[in-house]
Parts: sequence; structure tokens; C-alpha cells
Amino acid sequence: MSPYNRRLPVYLLLDCSESMVGDAFSALNSNLSKMISDLKQDPHNLETVAISIITFSVNARQVIPLTDLYSFQIPKLTLGSGTALGAALKLLEQCIDREIVKTSAERKGDYKPICFILTDGEPTDKWENIADQFKQQISKKRSEVIAVAFGPDIDTNKLHRISDTVFVVKNADTTTFSEFFKLVSASISTASQKIETVGYRAIDPSSIPNEVVISTLEDRRDFPIMDRFIFLHTRCSRDKKFYITKYEKKHIQGGMHAFQGIGSYALDSFDIGTEHIASPLKVSTELLFDSKPCPYCGNKLYAICKCGGIHCCPESKKEVTLSLTCPWCNQTDTYGFSSGGLDISRGAG
Repeated sequence: MSPYNRRLPVYLLLDCSESMVGDAFSALNSNLSKMISDLKQDPHNLETVAISIITFSVNARQVIPLTDLYSFQIPKLTLGSGTALGAALKLLEQCIDREIVKTSAERKGDYKPICFILTDGEPTDKWENIADQFKQQISKKRSEVIAVAFGPDIDTNKLHRISDTVFVVKNADTTTFSEFFKLVSASISTASQKIETVGYRAIDPSSIPNEVVISTLEDRRDFPIMDRFIFLHTRCSRDKKFYITKYEKKHIQGGMHAFQGIGSYALDSFDIGTEHIASPLKVSTELLFDSKPCPYCGNKLYAICKCGGIHCCPESKKEVTLSLTCPWCNQTDTYGFSSGGLDISRGAG
């Protein structure tokens, strides 16, 4: 056989949907960077480990192809609207077909890949048939697949359609992200050291921290609250920069609900897709309260242009109209206060 430096391929599928905005996304970035740095300290990892990153939101993309750990550079991750899990699974299968060196009569190929799928929300694309096929063709035959649910907003039964190995991370906060990525790093390091002699188990159950629990099909986990959060795509009327306003569902008298603003987040990049204004998802402005100010200029009000775009707005007396230029369509128009609710577009989460 001709010599070949066999690789241990590791695929990271990372949910970069807008529901991750804020501390969770910051924690994902910082802990991913630390994990790669820690892995590079081990010579066994440098000899064998290769890593690829696939992100998914409005669509799925391989931001880093399968790359030897020594040459791996941390990518800039970009949030987007939606959770295209089906597209991510399909892309992962294509990457495995294309990038994994198979064993032949002339040489031994790569080791069996390890795939980590991290998500914090419900899929927003047509994922069911893709997931069933992926489990039969990839999870059960060609790869160790670990699906990880971050936070309370996932029906884990859906993740079991992808893999038999499903973990639940109770809270998507900085500390929990740190503990989980330490677990992933340790698992990869252990696999790279022992793979030639005793094979490997993707995650050793004895090393799982308290913040992480194993999910089984017998679990009777509560179903997630629908629309626990909603997101508005907004621009600053002064700087024209993009930000997301996040609202949390609150129950009010009479069994009704409304959404309270809990944060506005400045973003220098966002994969907004093609339906950011003509989105079929709507929310009435009558259900929104305590909106947070624009993170760029501090305006506390928001306005809706005729084009459907939402932007911040300076305060004024209700009987006064304002002349404003929409930062979405660049058209100048006269704005006044609405006497009733308006149905406005919101993100897919």
C-alpha cells in the first residue's frame, strides 16, 4: 500500500440563526476559538485531526472545508434568519462524499468522521425526509453523529430522527458553552490518541458535565413554547446600519400574550435572505411593548416604511409628522403616529 497520513475528520455543524443573537453567539465564537487553540496544543491532534465548519441559518454553507488542524484558521461566523437544518444535513452528506478519502486496495483511507450538530431552535426548512435519509446513510453507517440541543426551544424527538446520540445543554449561556466545548475538545483529543489501538467513542458518557444531559426517545420532555422569542430586522435611520430587536413572549390577563422587548443587537454582518421585508411571518405592533432603543443612535421609537422596512425613529409629539429617509429603500417620506396596530414582518428565528 502507498503511504497516506490518515486523518480523523471532524465536522462541526453550527446553528447561526438569529435566535442565537447576543450572549449565546458571543459564547459560541469565543469557545470555538478556544477549542481550536486547545486542540493545537496536542501533537497527536496536529498529526491526525482535520476540521470542517458548516453553518446554517437562512441557508447552509461550508465556511471551512476539511482542513488539517495545523493549518486551520478560525472563520468569522455570520448570523442569519431561519434554521435550515435540512439543507445543512444535505450539505454535510455531500462534503463527506467529496472530502473523505476512502480505503482502497492501494491504501487505507481516513478514519470514520465525527460530526457534531449544534442547534438551539426549530428547523424552518423541509428537513424531515432529508433527516430520515441522513440517519440511515450517514449516522448508522459512515459517521459518528452527535446532535446537541442548546436551550429549551427544541423538540429533541426531531434530533433523534438525525442520530441516536442526542445531548441537551440546559442553558445556552457562556459557562455552559465553555463546559460543552471542553467536552468536545477532550473527546477529539482522546479519539486522535487511541483510534489506532482501541478505536474510539465520540463522547465518553463519564466525562459529561452536569449542564449536559443525554436524551433518549423515552424522554417526555416538554414541547418548546411556540414563538418564545420573535425578532425584528431593523436599521438605524441615522447610520443605516443593521440591528436585531428581540422580544420575549409574556402572558397577560385573560390568557392572552404579548411580546416584551429584551434587547437590541448591533450586527456588522447578517445573512438576511431575500424575504426580509416580504416575509410571510408577521406580528402586530399592538402585541409589542417595551421596545429597546437603537444600539447605534439611541432612538427609542421605530417606524415602518411603505416598503415594509423597519427602522428607528426620533421621538416627537404625536400631532407632529416627521420627514424621514428609509435606510432600506432610501426613499424620503412623511411619517405620523399610527392610531392602531400594523402587521409587520418578523424574522424566521
